[in-house]
Parts: sequence; structure tokens; C-alpha cells
Amino acid sequence: MWCFLLILLFSPAAVQASCAGPDPAYALAVSQGDYQTAFERVSQEIHLRPEEKRRFQIIRGFSRSHDDRNGQANPESLEVRLDPGLFIEGKEGACQGIAHEVTHLRQFQRDRRRLHIRYSTDPRREEDAYDSLEDNDLAVHAAAMDIEAVLAQLPYATGHTLRDDDFSYLVENLNNWSDHASELSNPSNQNYYFPEIKNEDIRIFCQGAEFARKNLANTESFQQAWLAFCRTRH
Repeated sequence: MWCFLLILLFSPAAVQASCAGPDPAYALAVSQGDYQTAFERVSQEIHLRPEEKRRFQIIRGFSRSHDDRNGQANPESLEVRLDPGLFIEGKEGACQGIAHEVTHLRQFQRDRRRLHIRYSTDPRREEDAYDSLEDNDLAVHAAAMDIEAVLAQLPYATGHTLRDDDFSYLVENLNNWSDHASELSNPSNQNYYFPEIKNEDIRIFCQGAEFARKNLANTESFQQAWLAFCRTRH
């Protein structure tokens, strides 16, 4: 997955052009309230797999009852719910929003696969471990997941530049990761927060931190974590 993400980050021209350029059919569908057609056009551009497409639902009024979020992936049902407002933002914004949520979906599936390998003979322990891993109380993992999801938007952003709100969200999660980095060495979570997951979360943090540093973010709040976990990777 990381190789795929890096390829997109550094050679996204074809992908970006199709999401950022004019699309009269998309605009017509949105103007007519045909959000399913708009979703189909976006899903083609970002190459959603058929089994992933089936997990998306467009629900009118979803944003109003979910803190103004235009999309949310559910770790239990492995479904993604979208508000029509995501499509009204325009095709580029819809591409980024759906790329963000499908990244979360893939993260949940990735975590589930790893836990299943470890607990293949004990479904109950697997379920408990999965619940613990996806619980927001494990802040460092939740922050890494959001960092990765924001970075997944870059191939679909004009000039590979995040919108101000998205860049702020990236920095917020870099700060959250840094603030909770002690969870990486906490022995109480070793039954579900495996070394390979921790190492992946460190790689994600470092990639996000490098992007933020290159884009002139105020790095003071996560500088110590960058020095501790990332500098030795160069």
C-alpha cells in the first residue's frame, strides 16, 4: 500500500487532471440531485474497486447529524456514509473526500487482517483486539490513520496542495500523534497494538511530518517527535 501511495504522491498528473478538470456530466448530475451518478464518476477517477464501491452509501442529512462531516467510514460495518454536500463542493473536493474515506476503509481492513493472522483460532480475542485497536482512546493510532487519509488526498488536489482546512487537520493530527507517542512503548496495549502496526504508524507520522515541514507548517509542537522517530530514518 505504501508503494502505491508514494507512486500517487510523486506522479499523480493523470489522476489529478481528471479530478480537477471540468466534467460537464458530473456538474449536470449534481445540479439534478443525481448524486449516485456523481459518485460513479468520481469512483472511476480514483479507481475504487467494485467491492469498495458497494460499501458506500449516500445519505441525505448525514452531515447534520454527524458534526457537519460529509463522510465517515465505520470500523465495525466497514461501510462508508457520504452526505450529498460532498458532491456539491465540486468534483475535486469529492475526489479528495472519497479518497480520504476509502483510505480509512482500507486501514480497518488492514488492521483486521493482521489481527486475524495472530488470533485465527480465537475469534473472540480477535474481535476484542480489533475493538481496542480502533478505539479512539488509542490516540496515536487514530492520529496516524487520519494523517495517512489526508496524505491520500494529495494526488487529487490542484498543484498537490492541500486546502487550508485539510492542511490544518494534518498538522492537528501530527500534534496529536506527538502528544500520545508514549503509547508506542506502553506494554498494556501489546495484545493488539503489534510492533508492525506501531512501525507503520511511525512511518506515516514521519511522512506527514516531512510534508508539513516542506510546506512551512509551524513544526514546534511535533519537533521532538520528529527528532526522536524520523531523523534516524534519513
